[in-house]
Amino acid sequence: MRLRRVRQLLILIFVSLIGVFAALAEDPKWYEGVRHRLSVELRPAYNIVSHYALRNGGDPADASLSLHARYAFSANPESRLGRLFPSAYQGIGIAAYSYFHHSLTGTPVAIYIFQGARIADFNKRASIGYEWNLGYSFGWHPNEAMSSRGNILINIGVPIVWRVTDKWELTLTPDFTHFSNGDTSFSNAGSNLFGARIGATYHFDADCVPISARRFIARSEEFDGGARRMSYDIVAYGAWRADRFIDDGSIYVVDKALPIAGLHFQPLYNLNNYFAIGGSLDLQIDSSLNLYNGVKDDEGNTIAYSRPPLWQQMEAGVSLRGEIRAPIFSLGVGVGYNLVDSGYDTSRLYTTFSLKAHLTRRLMLYIGYRLNSQQYTHNLMYGLGVRL
Repeated sequence: MRLRRVRQLLILIFVSLIGVFAALAEDPKWYEGVRHRLSVELRPAYNIVSHYALRNGGDPADASLSLHARYAFSANPESRLGRLFPSAYQGIGIAAYSYFHHSLTGTPVAIYIFQGARIADFNKRASIGYEWNLGYSFGWHPNEAMSSRGNILINIGVPIVWRVTDKWELTLTPDFTHFSNGDTSFSNAGSNLFGARIGATYHFDADCVPISARRFIARSEEFDGGARRMSYDIVAYGAWRADRFIDDGSIYVVDKALPIAGLHFQPLYNLNNYFAIGGSLDLQIDSSLNLYNGVKDDEGNTIAYSRPPLWQQMEAGVSLRGEIRAPIFSLGVGVGYNLVDSGYDTSRLYTTFSLKAHLTRRLMLYIGYRLNSQQYTHNLMYGLGVRL
């Protein structure tokens, strides 16, 4: 099982890297002067203990420490991407985490992609920016709070950067990290870390550092106006979900992940090269919804249940959506309302968070996370999209 998950992770990373270079290849000058950087980070953090299993009988797993090694690159400043996003960088990192309770949590290792940029300069040497990390961690010890050996990593941070020399930077980054199996296995309390990164970065090319951050959010003369003001994304996705349901006062835990399929149609108005707003028509069929007639064996395990008609496992809604666009990736958030839902297990309100990795100008990979009632995790979304 563990080897199969590692293979899946390596395949996903390989496909993503192909996508990165396919996207960049449309701008033939990007590679002529690509800028490289290496960094190391130490990330101490406080773990919010939200599940009794992590309290560990009065010795809680409430602290974490991780060590990260990272590589990133920026596009050639003379290329189109370099002119539009002069301070943006993207790359890949690997990390080892310790919760100081190896028998309870294990010592997970994570591999992730990341992207960031400067958004404001304090002076010639100090600046502030943003960064996100998205990846997969493995090596967890399953417990009642986190039942999976592998969990998704989501991280956001606000780097405060001090340029010591033209090639060296020191960073202090308040950040938040979430580990979760995305409800692909029950239970899924997850781990939420609030902490800080202490890091050092070496730039192989000194002339890439002094570029002003103000251009990252400035309106660009290269914006494709006219017909390009509107874009239309169609995304098809799938996922799987394991959960519990309540029937006649008894709780039944589903012992396997059940499939989910969905479709988004997203008309978006492009304010400029960096921001887009619009809406989304959302359809999702979830075979884990509204289960009933649960049956347990002598040990209390769920061994049988019944599914309702298809229309009681369908949700259809509309959402308002905004996107932040950068080289290769687009980050999006949507807040929606279901127009069609039925049964005890559905939700009128929902929120989606998504990452689009643009393989070409029209084709994209899609990774997302859906929360119901604005706060409860529900399911992951893995898919492909096309931009019309």
